[in-house]
Amino acid sequence: MQTDAARTTRYAGAALFSAPMWDAVVLGLGGVGAFALRALAKRGVKAVGVEQFEPAHDRGSSHGETRVFRHAYFEHADYVPLLLHSTAEFRALGESVGRPLIEACGTLLVGERDCAVLASAEAAARQHGIDVEGLGTDALRARFPQFNVPDSHRGLFEPGGGFVRPEESIRAALEEAQRLGAELRTGVRVERIEEGSGGVKLHTSSGELRARRLIVTAGAWTAKLVPALARRLRVSLQIQAWITPPDPSLVDPARFPAWLIVRGDEPPLYGIPNDQRAPGAVRAKVALHGRREACDPDAPRRALTDDDIEELLRVVRRWLPALGERVADAKSCLYTVTPDDHFVVDRVPGMDHVCCVAGLSGHGFKLTPALGQAVAEVSLDGSSTLPVGFLTLARFSA
Repeated sequence: MQTDAARTTRYAGAALFSAPMWDAVVLGLGGVGAFALRALAKRGVKAVGVEQFEPAHDRGSSHGETRVFRHAYFEHADYVPLLLHSTAEFRALGESVGRPLIEACGTLLVGERDCAVLASAEAAARQHGIDVEGLGTDALRARFPQFNVPDSHRGLFEPGGGFVRPEESIRAALEEAQRLGAELRTGVRVERIEEGSGGVKLHTSSGELRARRLIVTAGAWTAKLVPALARRLRVSLQIQAWITPPDPSLVDPARFPAWLIVRGDEPPLYGIPNDQRAPGAVRAKVALHGRREACDPDAPRRALTDDDIEELLRVVRRWLPALGERVADAKSCLYTVTPDDHFVVDRVPGMDHVCCVAGLSGHGFKLTPALGQAVAEVSLDGSSTLPVGFLTLARFSA
């Protein structure tokens, strides 16, 4: 784990190093870091990835077996080109490694008829030509009887959405990065970062690493490693559970999409159908998006309680009573959230050789291929060919 003593400092001398060093270090090998390392390796860059745990671990944010992907994006229409790029990259990488990383079972948004979330998703779909279908209450009930939908609600179905497998995606991206020449350092904790005119030095639990440039993709640990970003990032504990239904066909992806239910001022309820490639019993994933329980990523993770599960089941009973209440498993994960719920893709203020991606705010994994490529390009070239300008730190100054 990172420690509270971990700090990013700037070296005040002249050239920092004289010994040979890496062209680039990627610090943190979750979703973004794995794809950033892959992007660097595809460019022929001499790069190494550093991870304090093992790849695809469950201590941070890039786990959970399945994650929703969609393109009619209510959060901001400017994400759509990045989403389309990422979906194509997930598919291509899956074909390259010989195992599918993504499943198009469709995504369903449910909310009040005048719901701003659905209206924003429809606007993004119109702007970017995304295929969506509006569903009135009767049509929604007929097509997806699993949902208990009141008369005042409607749905928006995107057939091209679905779910992505996060752990498999990380492993696949790192496999390809290594095949292209990148190296990994796992089980290595970074304690301090120094920057000088010639690059950066990482003081780690296994000695020093030197590089001309550093990409920080450390998720919930970013604020500890990069104090310049600390006031923009807040870490919270989220709860996800898997429910085994009385009728397995209810959660078959052929008839049950990935979904999100907008609940006014309450956290949205979202879920994912059974992943038929996963071993074990048939089950659906459910979670509340955006719980506000503060969490220190270095503190011992608290055990989930009956109250945690009941908090989730109360909402499931209301909206999807057919799923039942047989909880097969439950785990925590972390959100790292910015003040406006949008990501940061930028150089670190006051540091010439350090870039970062941070604050994915609970909706970032579906974009990790684009974000990894973008930050690699910013680090190497000074800017990205992908449209990430709306995600710079300049928006906070404005």
